[in-house]
Amino acid sequence: MLSYYIDQPNEFVVRTLTTGSGSTVSLDLYDMLTLTTSSYDLSGSYTFNPYENILTFSQSLSDLRVGQEFLATLTDSVSGSLWRGSVQVYASQSIDKTVYTTQNDGYVSYETDNEYIVL
Repeated sequence: MLSYYIDQPNEFVVRTLTTGSGSTVSLDLYDMLTLTTSSYDLSGSYTFNPYENILTFSQSLSDLRVGQEFLATLTDSVSGSLWRGSVQVYASQSIDKTVYTTQNDGYVSYETDNEYIVL
């Protein structure tokens, strides 16, 4: 499963089947709620490591809402289907995390000088 965050740069890294050099790679997203498919051309926006079969791409997806889930397929013009998975849409992660406090603020752990007894 890939996580897509709205209004943030998203870079995806997936392990795929082998793709040919110079081929056209596209990302197809099948919306499981509306049963529609959106296609995105990844030409020029991906890199492929042939030794580990890792495809890295950045793609801005349009008209998404928080909570949507898609079946995703990476397709190569030469080899066909390279990868199948899912994409879930989340809100931006720019909100500060809650700062937690402990109830043991006055406790100090015992300090040692790291001496060990060897038997």
